[in-house]
Amino acid sequence: MSRFRSSFRLVPAFAVLSIVIGLALAASWPLQAQAPARAGTSMDANARVKAFDRFVEMKKASPFKDLQWQLLGPTNISGRVVDIDVARRPGKTRVVYVATASGGLWKTENEGTSFEPIFDQAPSTQGGDVAVAPSDPNTIWLGTGEANIFRSSNAGTGVYKSADGGKTWHHMGLALTHTIPRVVVHPTNPAIVYVAAGGREWTDNEERGVFKTIDGGKTWNKVLYVNPRTGANDLVMDPANPNVLYATMWQRVRRKWNDPRNEADYKESGIHKTTDGGKTWKPINTGLPAGQFRGRIGIDVVRTKPNILYAFVDNYEIARQAKPGELDSY
Repeated sequence: MSRFRSSFRLVPAFAVLSIVIGLALAASWPLQAQAPARAGTSMDANARVKAFDRFVEMKKASPFKDLQWQLLGPTNISGRVVDIDVARRPGKTRVVYVATASGGLWKTENEGTSFEPIFDQAPSTQGGDVAVAPSDPNTIWLGTGEANIFRSSNAGTGVYKSADGGKTWHHMGLALTHTIPRVVVHPTNPAIVYVAAGGREWTDNEERGVFKTIDGGKTWNKVLYVNPRTGANDLVMDPANPNVLYATMWQRVRRKWNDPRNEADYKESGIHKTTDGGKTWKPINTGLPAGQFRGRIGIDVVRTKPNILYAFVDNYEIARQAKPGELDSY
């Protein structure tokens, strides 16, 4: 989050400064003790989760635990919205969840008249994607780590789940994915979830691709993987058949001397399709730009005609998979 202002206004300035410094040191000490950072490396996401748990313990014992703070943001980064999802409750007002780039998750139960933050007390407030289970409006999934890879994006610590509409959260793994641009929940079974993992921003890593759980996040299987430089960027499910999904893969690793990447061998970005719930996948790139001209791709299925898939392709043009039955021929 951004800068904060204390509502304890009568404390002398030097005392306030001491409190701020003390809290900053208390927050940073467990991170330093858990996994000292080295030049050119990033801290292990699991270590960040453990460090946050240690911070929570220290906060409970702090003499300043009851000090109240008022948020002065959000700033441009905290205010950048990465995803919105709606919990539909028959006969009741719809609940809207808004995931932000680094400002956590927000909730409104009065159609936007007011919002409340519901993901501030977490190891990472970098939002990637939020998904409400269609069959259970109280089950919320939040993937952390903004997938808009550029200067102000930050890594997350995996995927989180709430079974009570955001009151409490549980870390459900995938900490090393770093960025999660999309979470898709099965329409009738909230225990079946697909996660598109983008991977690290600056280095190669294996935690990229599409992951699936059939037990509510207790275990995960990587069902689509290309290589350690290519992560999943978008994921959509056929509204008429939950076993049919489309995933876009984006070959993207930043380098200080070459950003964006444009080497001749960067040809792995593209669209993949599964018709068996992720067991097997096939590329469906016919009609799209050539591999070296395919970058980040956004996709969506026409709800009333799910055989039509639209693809917005970075690198110069929009491509469309259109003809009825065309996608079924791959």
